Amino acid sequence: MNVKSKLIILFTIVSILFGCDKIQKQASFIKHRKHIKYIKAYPDSLESAHRLMILSTTFGKEKTSELHKKLNPSVKNSDDGKMIEQYLLLNKEFKIGDKFVDFEMSDSRGQPRRLSEFQGKVVLLEFWASWCGGCLNQIPNLKRAYENYHKYGFEIFAVSFDEKKEDWLKAIEQRDLNWNHVTELKSVGNTAGFIYGVYSIPDNFLIDENGIIKARDLSGDELDKTLKKMIKK
Repeated sequence: MNVKSKLIILFTIVSILFGCDKIQKQASFIKHRKHIKYIKAYPDSLESAHRLMILSTTFGKEKTSELHKKLNPSVKNSDDGKMIEQYLLLNKEFKIGDKFVDFEMSDSRGQPRRLSEFQGKVVLLEFWASWCGGCLNQIPNLKRAYENYHKYGFEIFAVSFDEKKEDWLKAIEQRDLNWNHVTELKSVGNTAGFIYGVYSIPDNFLIDENGIIKARDLSGDELDKTLKKMIKK
């Protein structure tokens, strides 16, 4: 086993033990060059399209577009190829200070909900899944923020990357997550994930009353400190 392989295994074990997704991201970066090399070497392989689809939000639009152009037309027309095209079409490459982009998704009752419903309020657009350890570790911080600021106009709009509805609903009920929840049950193929360029969860965007993105990837005390500055009690 080479040194890189040992490092990947080590980072993954630490991530599982401590729920630290950021450490897992570092391990993933080691693999990226290998995937890019594979995609370039096998443009007629469905596996190339699958790898590029999974890593599209990680690579970003420019690199994804470059690799997508190298794929064989039949591969581009596969399910994964079409998802890559959807990402390239939808992704906005947001920066702090940009205005949010609206989307519609179904809630736990199958009713359509839109992010724009909460304009005029401070909204945390939270990306998570029931199977994500780091997401579950973040829940106490979200609960504390919701309890402290909801009555002053703060909302959480949680987009799940779950694929199994029963797992998603069970997590919401068992953990008593009383904020707004939506999903497409598409995992990495989630439309909102493509729009906002989410490559790893948990991730979030804090949007002010005017629809402007003020912060991203807030966790722990960072969320509370930021909300204190934005919301007047």
